[in-house]
Amino acid sequence: MLAEARPRWFVLENVYALTYDNQASRPAYRRLLAEIEAAGYHCQARVLNAADYGVPQLRPRLFVIGAPRDEPLPQHPPPTHGGRWERRLTGDPRRPHVTAGEALAGLVTDPEPGEEVAGKYGHLLPAIPPGDNYLFYTARRGHPEPLFPWRGKYWSFLLKLAADRPSPVIQARPGPYVGPFHWESRRLRAAEVKRLFTFPDSFELVGSRASVQAQLGNSVPPLLAEQVVRAACRPAQAGHPA
Repeated sequence: MLAEARPRWFVLENVYALTYDNQASRPAYRRLLAEIEAAGYHCQARVLNAADYGVPQLRPRLFVIGAPRDEPLPQHPPPTHGGRWERRLTGDPRRPHVTAGEALAGLVTDPEPGEEVAGKYGHLLPAIPPGDNYLFYTARRGHPEPLFPWRGKYWSFLLKLAADRPSPVIQARPGPYVGPFHWESRRLRAAEVKRLFTFPDSFELVGSRASVQAQLGNSVPPLLAEQVVRAACRPAQAGHPA
């Protein structure tokens, strides 16, 4: 695309696992960077956490931005918010991350078909505190009737939102017991997921519930996309018409 379209600058987004130094990711990532260079472009890549840019979701993604080698190299935007992500602090701590509770405040939604979590493990969800997951039911946590071994499931298994924190990553095609679930012990409704991605309430999606989930889960949060694109296009705006 770069070699054929010859844009003044570009933004490429993908899962941040592409940067992992393993046999699955390393060859693909090196090939990507080599082909960008072969097309006559220079670039820089960074993993950006959406929560560091005002999105109420801890969503790390790889952003590669670049321009022709004879043009100024675009820069990634500086973070506008900060807080804890996994075991470290990220972003700008002078302005805390936007929480799920803040994002969903005032939103009135109707129940949706299929929002109940049933099946083999659905009945376990109500007892799990907000922000916790299946580890609540482990001996290490002191549960009197443990059901799972410590770290025997993925972290997102029976994961519940906490109103005082950003949402964890919302997946495009989660399994039946993969969260985040609402703190009311149900699946998130489409309007709530839109809020957690910073789509306007008026933004319309079509298709089945699974299709809407996939569309949102595969998307770049608009608030983050806007900041990345604005930062990337500044060199072009300053020196040349875009």
